[in-house]
Amino acid sequence: MSVLYDFPEQAKFGRVLSKSKIYEHANPTSRVKDMFVKEVEKITWTHKLSSSTINLPVSDEVTEIQIFTIILRTETISEEVLRTIDKAIPSPIIFHLDYRKRSRYMAAYKRPSEADRSKWVVSSYFETEWMDDNSEKTSLPVVLNMGALYQALIKDIVSLPFRKSETLEELVKRMDELRTKEREAAKIESRIKKEKQFNRRVELNSSLNELKQEIQDLKC
Repeated sequence: MSVLYDFPEQAKFGRVLSKSKIYEHANPTSRVKDMFVKEVEKITWTHKLSSSTINLPVSDEVTEIQIFTIILRTETISEEVLRTIDKAIPSPIIFHLDYRKRSRYMAAYKRPSEADRSKWVVSSYFETEWMDDNSEKTSLPVVLNMGALYQALIKDIVSLPFRKSETLEELVKRMDELRTKEREAAKIESRIKKEKQFNRRVELNSSLNELKQEIQDLKC
């Protein structure tokens, strides 16, 4: 995504969310609470995208989309922080991160569980590049319902290109697999640096090269 969204005026919500209120609904660990303190200055529920605010019919899985603006104390935010907020709010969320006059979007693909519709399945988190707050803003995509709008917003945040006939669910699964393999590759690289035995270094390098090829394949 190269531009920021100009969310409709009629969808403005403007409610500040206290961290304590989020803790009540998500029950995070002390470690995650420390992350909130270190990384998050302020959380505002800025917009509520729904049939009543943007005149789009609901879909089977999406009735509303929430836009949360988080003013950051640090340039990065831990996924555990976002996951805690997602746990507290039973609705898809697009996070608008604000840090020193720059913005980026982050979001997980969030859907009701097939086994229990009262629970939500949350994917890994995707993010855009940082953009200057004065960047050009664009209107929301023209779509037929709330579900299609949510998919369009997520597509704009996911960095991988779509393969031919690939669904959003398949793309999200591929992104999750890519991140798993990237973490594995980083661990192997760390082990190679510490390994003293030549033969073992050769084995690790071979495994790393295979992983790198798999990572490259997943990116295409």
